[in-house]
Amino acid sequence: MKNTTLILFSSMILWNGCTTGNNDENLNIGKAFILCEGNFGSSNAALWSISPEDSTTETQIIGGQSLGDVAQSLTLVYDKLYVVVNNSHKIEVFSLGNDISHEETIVIPNGAPRYFVAKGDTGYVSCWNLSAILILDLITSTVIDTIPVSGMPEYLVLNESSLYVSIPLNSDWSSSNFVVEISTSTKEIIHTYEVVSGPSDMELIGSNLFISSTYYGDDWSIYTGLSKINLSTGTVMSTTYNDDSNSIIKNDLVKVGEALYRSTTTGLARVNDDLSLDLNNIIGGQTNVYSVGADEKYLYFGSTDYVAPDTVYVTNHSGASINNFIVGAIPGDFAIYTE
Repeated sequence: MKNTTLILFSSMILWNGCTTGNNDENLNIGKAFILCEGNFGSSNAALWSISPEDSTTETQIIGGQSLGDVAQSLTLVYDKLYVVVNNSHKIEVFSLGNDISHEETIVIPNGAPRYFVAKGDTGYVSCWNLSAILILDLITSTVIDTIPVSGMPEYLVLNESSLYVSIPLNSDWSSSNFVVEISTSTKEIIHTYEVVSGPSDMELIGSNLFISSTYYGDDWSIYTGLSKINLSTGTVMSTTYNDDSNSIIKNDLVKVGEALYRSTTTGLARVNDDLSLDLNNIIGGQTNVYSVGADEKYLYFGSTDYVAPDTVYVTNHSGASINNFIVGAIPGDFAIYTE
């Protein structure tokens, strides 16, 4: 890890509602949130915030046993953050503004929730243990319906009247190779697409839905691939990477400008038109990259050795270094808040 000068916990926000006061007065001017998964069974998941160009405002919002066991993902909806905590079977909700405050906990008993998306007052959460998508009323924070799927649902993408769901695993933990399209009005599966086995992250660009995949061979060798669904025609284009380079390829897909990139252990590789990766021109040049996020100005690289503390590197879109931040164990997801 690179050395960096930081003031740690300089404006810590506690679960009991104490806030940072003046230290967070610039919260609504481009604040980045970092979700650290923590270690399985250790209840050391943590939520952090940073101002990308100001290394003195690094903040641990909440962590340790308060946030829970394995924080899977976070989603920004208007002025609220929804933090999905997988092994604690819950969603923590935070309100944003001049201060950050914990608003409520949505408990999903034995659900193993994974990812959350929302449109209007309706939220959708994928749950492995339930083999289903739960529909939430965000006004009352209650489950109002369930959409069963075959297998263990993962990433979610909303597009007009459809919800797209990647299903990387069957219920017996064998690899699945499906992405399903669900009508948000009828709450029924209306299309099933076959893609490369182990579909995970998805990125919608125009009428094309891109899906990254990772799966294992009989000898536990790692295979990765990429699929593209043309939602206008329903056609699927796929490619599998089975050469020696596959071991460096990760699952995150990010759009930078008009281009699509896929994460690697050292940064980002551009996705070519034929779905191959430009591994000769990696953006970032980091080590042990676990996750990548992007906004209109910056790239965020979460680097980990799976033991806290870990590091998040911030660069511009060309990969030039902007800042480094020391955070908790396994930075896995990012969200950007601007007013």
